[in-house]
Amino acid sequence: MGYKVKRGSTSTENTVKEMLLSFFKRLIVAFVILALIAVAGYFLFQFAYTEYPPFAEAADDVISWLKDFYSKHGVWATLGLILFFCIAVWALGEEAKKKEQRKQAMKEMMK
Repeated sequence: MGYKVKRGSTSTENTVKEMLLSFFKRLIVAFVILALIAVAGYFLFQFAYTEYPPFAEAADDVISWLKDFYSKHGVWATLGLILFFCIAVWALGEEAKKKEQRKQAMKEMMK
């Protein structure tokens, strides 16, 4: 039984084309998922705003504070502040997860 052996290099044009197509497919999927998350977040926000008065009051306070901050400092500072808060919440969550893992490791060592 004989085997077919390809000789020579493969066409780089096809591999680049496939790589770009794969990249754009993943980018489109990421945008679709992001859009779905944004739509779900919007409707959940509207639901919580209308159904829970304490949430509405807190949301009004935050929105008014952000509008004041935006009018004084501009769009880039406002986006930076929002990004800073997102990173801070993520970091606090990671620290809590590490603390829980350390606690579990100590329990395992004590057994």
